[in-house]
Amino acid sequence: MLTGKRSRLAGVLVLALVVVPPLAAAPAPKGEVEVLSGTDSSTVDVDLAPLQPMSEGLRAILAFYALRANGGCPPGTWSDDFKTYSMQCPLPTALGLGDQCSPRHLALVKSWFKDAVPPLRLSKKTAAEVVKTGKFASICNATPDGATHQTIWSSIRVRRDGDSLVTVSADGAWTNGPGADDGFFQTVATYRIHADRIEVVRYREN
Repeated sequence: MLTGKRSRLAGVLVLALVVVPPLAAAPAPKGEVEVLSGTDSSTVDVDLAPLQPMSEGLRAILAFYALRANGGCPPGTWSDDFKTYSMQCPLPTALGLGDQCSPRHLALVKSWFKDAVPPLRLSKKTAAEVVKTGKFASICNATPDGATHQTIWSSIRVRRDGDSLVTVSADGAWTNGPGADDGFFQTVATYRIHADRIEVVRYREN
C-alpha cells in the first residue's frame, strides 16, 4: 500500500488523455506582447525576448503566473527519498528557475510579493494567508500534461507602462478530467514594481 508522499504521487499523476482547448484571445492592444501561447495542455510556446532587458520584479510577476498554472509539462520524477518532485515546464524554465515549484521558483515569488498576491484562482482568504505564512508551495500547481486535474495557461500577455507599471492579461483553462467539469478563465492585473516589492494595483478575473 502506498502511504505518505507515495499516496499523494498516485493522486497527482493519475494520467489520462485529457486535452484542454485554449480560450481564444482577443487581438493584443497596442504595446502588449504575448509571451506565452498554448495550443493545448501539451503544447506551450514561451518567448520572453520582447521583454528583454527584464527587471527582476517583472521576472517575479511572471514566476507567480508560472506558479498558479502551467502547461506543456511532461511527467516529472520523484527523488529516491520521495521528498523532491522534479518537473520541467516551459515558463519557469525560460525564466531560469529550474523545476516547477522549485525552491528557487518559490523564493523569487516570496521575495517580491511581500504584501499581497492577486487571488488568481484563489479565495481572497487563501491569497492573504499565503502571503502571511510564506507557504507559497501550497498554491503551486505541479500537475503534468495529461493529468486528470489540470489548470493551464493558453495565453499570457504583458504591457509595460513606464518604468514601474505592468499589466498582465492572461487566459487559461481548467479541467477535472474526461466527463467532469471544465471551463475557462480570464484575468487582468496591474502591478507596480517598487525597488524591493510588487504592489498589486488592481485585479479582475472572469
